[in-house]
Amino acid sequence: MSKQKKIIIVAGEESGDMYASKIINDFSGNEKIQFYGMGSNKMKKTGAQILLDSSSLSVVGFFEILKIYPKLLKSLNFMKKSIKEIKPDLLILIDYQEFNMKLAKYAKLNGIKVLFYISPQVWAWRKNRIKKIKKYIDIMAVIFPFEKKFFQDEEIISYYVGHPLVQNNTYKEVHYKNKDYIGFFPGSRLSEIKNHLPLIDRVIERMYEKDPTLKFLVSRSNNIDKNIYEKFFLNKKYVSIITNENIYKTIDMCKIAVAASGTITLQIALKKIPVCVFYKISNATYFIIKFLIKTKFISLINILLEKKVVQEFVQSQASEKNIIGEINKIIQNSDYRKNLIKEISSIEEKLKDKNSMIDINEVIKKSL
Repeated sequence: MSKQKKIIIVAGEESGDMYASKIINDFSGNEKIQFYGMGSNKMKKTGAQILLDSSSLSVVGFFEILKIYPKLLKSLNFMKKSIKEIKPDLLILIDYQEFNMKLAKYAKLNGIKVLFYISPQVWAWRKNRIKKIKKYIDIMAVIFPFEKKFFQDEEIISYYVGHPLVQNNTYKEVHYKNKDYIGFFPGSRLSEIKNHLPLIDRVIERMYEKDPTLKFLVSRSNNIDKNIYEKFFLNKKYVSIITNENIYKTIDMCKIAVAASGTITLQIALKKIPVCVFYKISNATYFIIKFLIKTKFISLINILLEKKVVQEFVQSQASEKNIIGEINKIIQNSDYRKNLIKEISSIEEKLKDKNSMIDINEVIKKSL
């Protein structure tokens, strides 16, 4: 690489922002590469030139997206303009598929190479998207072993790079020995937080009424205004709103976790904390999505282990009665708790599958 190479990296969600910042930091000593980025809290702390703050752009659901559509469209047009002006040697898109696939199309039509890191889960739902991936993506960097074969069968260049959560041993560090809290992890998107906090509040209230010795924590995303959480929990001394740069510190405080479906469930499993999973979206969105999903489970833990290990409470099943019942079962039934911990402990090995693995940074170098 004789002249300086320019890379634009786009992350629209908190987990993607975490993965993007690691990539940027890994290349920080390489003066021949300049990063530009769309990201949030973690990316802002890197050496990348921030083009756009994505903190308020992360939502789930068709109708939820409509509510912020003007902002999304403005951001999309801004990023297209940035791509045109910067003319990067490589565009790295991380997850955030609806937005990023539109950027991929624009970049491809303008002769810019596109690397997609963390694949759209076409193996789980909306498989027809594979046509657009073939058309607009040059290289796929996938995080699960089975995804490499899936894309290769579709004649798409793909590299299995392993899951970024186990690229280092951060999750193995012990921060707290006394795990005193029942922890709630409502998600990182604003729409998730608003859907989930009322339910979490009801669960905590009912449990505290029966046992005032219990301690609860609610994990707060750095990207979400603290006032949204304080509206429910500010005057409740038995509830702690916890904001940690390192999410494993928060997880380490918990004896049991209740988590919204997403990357956080894998992080909890890596810490070997017994967990149950829940998720609520608008009824209209759920009505559409349930016909598109091809997997039996919503939790990444269950999907990876190919069986129901952790309990999942979705939509109407995500009730205080069901969640409290599972929490009490984990607390009171020692055999059930031990078996649950044993089962989720195998997630680490699943994510560390070394078969044909190549480092994401090597894929980026190959792509330049």
